[in-house]
Formats: sequence, C-alpha cells, structure tokens
Amino acid sequence: MSSVTIVILILVGVVVLFLIGYLNHILEKNKLDKARRKAELIDRQRRCAHLSESLPGQLMTTDLKQLLNRVELHCIDQLRVIDRHDPKYKLRAEELRQLIAKADELPIKNPPLTITSDEQVKDVRFQLESLQAQIIRAVEEKLIAANQGKQWLEHIKQMLVNVYIDYFSNLGRQLLSQNQPSKARLVFERAVQYLKKQKDMQLYRQQLQEFDALLARANALVLEHTRPNPAQSTQLAEGIEQQNQEDEWKKKQIYD
Repeated sequence: MSSVTIVILILVGVVVLFLIGYLNHILEKNKLDKARRKAELIDRQRRCAHLSESLPGQLMTTDLKQLLNRVELHCIDQLRVIDRHDPKYKLRAEELRQLIAKADELPIKNPPLTITSDEQVKDVRFQLESLQAQIIRAVEEKLIAANQGKQWLEHIKQMLVNVYIDYFSNLGRQLLSQNQPSKARLVFERAVQYLKKQKDMQLYRQQLQEFDALLARANALVLEHTRPNPAQSTQLAEGIEQQNQEDEWKKKQIYD
C-alpha cells in the first residue's frame, strides 16, 4: 500500500469522524430543542387550565373561558405531534373540543372571591399578568387576530382596575363594620386617588361617586368619635371645681 493511499484513507477517516460528530451534534440539538419545546408547551397548557379554573368568578366570562380552552387545545395538539404515544393528551383534547362546542352555553363554575387583603390582590394580579402573556403568545402564533388580542389586553387592564375597586370597597366597608372609621377613611382615600389616576375616568365615574360618599361617611364617623362627650365634660368640670375647692380649703388652713 502506497503512502498516497494511506494518506487518502486517513483523510477519509477524518472526514467520516467529522461527519459522525456533526450528525451527533445535530441529533442532540434536535433532541434538546424537542425537550425544550415540550416543556414550554406543557407549562402553557397547565397555565391555561389553571387560569380557567382559578380566576375569580367576578372576572371570568364565557368568552374568556372559551379563549383559554382554545389556547390550551392548541398547546395540546402541538404536544401530540411531539409525543404521540401519551394517551392523556388525546383525552384532554377531546374534553376541550366538547367544551368549545358548547359555545356561549358553557357554564361558569368559578366561585367569586371576596378580596380584602394585599396578598389576594397580588395573587389575582399575577393571574392577570399570566393571562396577558398567554394572549400575547396566542397573537404571535396567529391563534387569535391582532385586533382581537388588543381588545383582550385592554379588557385585562379594566379587570385589574375592577380588582382594586373590589378590594378598596370590601376592605373599607369591613373596617366601618368593625367601628374603625379612621382606617376606613384611609382606604377610601386611596380608592379615590387610584380612580382619579385612570386615563379614562368616565368608565369609573359611578364607582368614584360611591367612594366619595363612603369617604364622607367615614369622615363624619371620625368626627363623631373625636367630639367631646357632654356627660364626660360635665364630670370633668365637676372634678376640677372640687379640686379647686380643696386647694382653697388647704390654703385657708395654712393662713389660719
């Protein structure tokens, strides 16, 4: 075997090894991309299902629930392409199609939430931010039209305002019922300031009037609580008069 043949064989071997390494790299990359895509779709599917079930009843509508069903079904269909042998995706897809087929007759079973704490507000706000992210992604994937997505994003902003309205109203009224008008007044003042900062105040004109009335009521109660009690004032005056008389008597005893 000549030296030229040996060199050629070596070069061929190097090229083959290079091709094998390159193909392994491509296969590993595709495998990682597939696993990453699957994890992302599972996360989105779970978020949609969670939002559909856990959003407070006062925020959930049939249109919103159906939108979440459609986005979740889209994720499920993509997962079935990646993992065709998992039966749970097929069962969930059939269930979602049945729900979507009900259209406007789909029942809403989400219980309303009485929001009275900052923690509850934060939880609901986090849910609305998650919903916003799902809608933006749905627009990017052309699952819903861009103008429809814009309308939904505006609606989510109004939903967040309504969450704060519920929070201020519930907490303030609770404090009034607990005979804490000073704290209630602070809550209603926050509510009025919050609504006045909204770009379209006309949407919340009625709620602003209600909070103004509640603020006036809280102010009246605070003044009533701080007003001197006539009976207590009389007792105090009598005590001072008695003390003065005792002082005069002591002075008289000393001079006598």
